[in-house]
Amino acid sequence: MKWGFPASFSLLLSFLFIGMPLQLGFLYYKGYKKNENLSLSGIVRFRQKIPLWQYPLIVILLLPYAALISSLMSPVSSYLAPTIFSWLPAWFLNPSTGEPVGTMLIVIIVARFVIDGIANPIVEEMYFRGYLLPRISHLGLWAPLVNALLFSIAHFWQPANIPQIFLMVLPLYYIVWWKRNIFISIAVHCTANLLGAVIALS
Repeated sequence: MKWGFPASFSLLLSFLFIGMPLQLGFLYYKGYKKNENLSLSGIVRFRQKIPLWQYPLIVILLLPYAALISSLMSPVSSYLAPTIFSWLPAWFLNPSTGEPVGTMLIVIIVARFVIDGIANPIVEEMYFRGYLLPRISHLGLWAPLVNALLFSIAHFWQPANIPQIFLMVLPLYYIVWWKRNIFISIAVHCTANLLGAVIALS
């Protein structure tokens, strides 16, 4: 990438200036049509309260599961990247290529923690679990599965990891659907991404 930043930094910028504004813009547009003001009331649903102790419990239970799936599916992703997706450029399949140093490294660390660790996961959960999942709940037990599939496919910038992402998030979305609470998935999503950032940067 120009100025020496890895391709992964472009991805963070695309979250900030394209993905998040599009999702939030859509949600607030729907909110304005419904409420005649910039409100998400009735738009972002699944906000039923649960006991506070359930949040850390669910996070603690699901993170080891996600780590296990990541480990088990790693050979699958490693196979898909150079075979099925061999036509994609190397920088697309491995956007972290490069070793940023100095100020560049600090910028990437801060951006990854703020954008990928907190802001983007919250916006994604608002759209996929707060808006979309309630509106396909008529599918019954299929709703979380369809939602997980759509969310996985939406990660088109890492196509070799789509099966892995699907299996990792599926139990979480069933819990969110069962509890009618998107704050569960926000907590798990942010925690997982922040831990992933720490591991990637260590």
